[in-house]
Amino acid sequence: MAARTPRSESTAQSKRQILEAALDLAVEKGYAGTTMADVSAASGLPIGSVYWHFRNKEQLFVELLKHSFEEWKTVNGTRPATVRDRVERGIAGAAATPPADWTRGEAFLKVAMLLALDKRLGGLGDESVIRQKYVAVRREMFTTIVGHMASFVPDDVVEVFPDLPEQLAVLSLALIDGFYLHASSAVGKDFDRYVGLAGRVVDQTLAEHTALARSEREP
Repeated sequence: MAARTPRSESTAQSKRQILEAALDLAVEKGYAGTTMADVSAASGLPIGSVYWHFRNKEQLFVELLKHSFEEWKTVNGTRPATVRDRVERGIAGAAATPPADWTRGEAFLKVAMLLALDKRLGGLGDESVIRQKYVAVRREMFTTIVGHMASFVPDDVVEVFPDLPEQLAVLSLALIDGFYLHASSAVGKDFDRYVGLAGRVVDQTLAEHTALARSEREP
């Protein structure tokens, strides 16, 4: 493997600098409100350097999705301690009261969710490579969460309810996404009160299915 040269390291550093600046702007302003000129100013690099790395804003946002998903996997790629931990952590971040390790990458994935939901936002439609990339990322996130949920469901319960891990993953994501959408509205609520409640909903769903599965197996 060829050694990295000072020039290649400088190029990689410039790209990271641009992505970090763009990430800050994207979380704050979204797709439509972020311009390549803004990214240039925020990164401290000339506009020509920004366009050298990314031919347009669409390509930049696709790279932001990749970058943010890598951050998400670093934090969320391992199994949580409990079923409710996944939900509580996600809602805490979505409600703008993030835990200490909540990353801007995770925050950007929430911004991207709005882009995917509103196909008209920023001129994005079904053919947008940004939307397509987000959908692909979302599928991989879902697969990861299903795997985590499956690790909490006992084998004898899975025999009776084979779709339970997927159902728990859908429920978890629906709660997290729903809280983010509500927190983004003008309606003010003390979301901290609801974090534990949402976690208990997922916990209770697992407990009820476990009890039902085992009652059916009793003679």
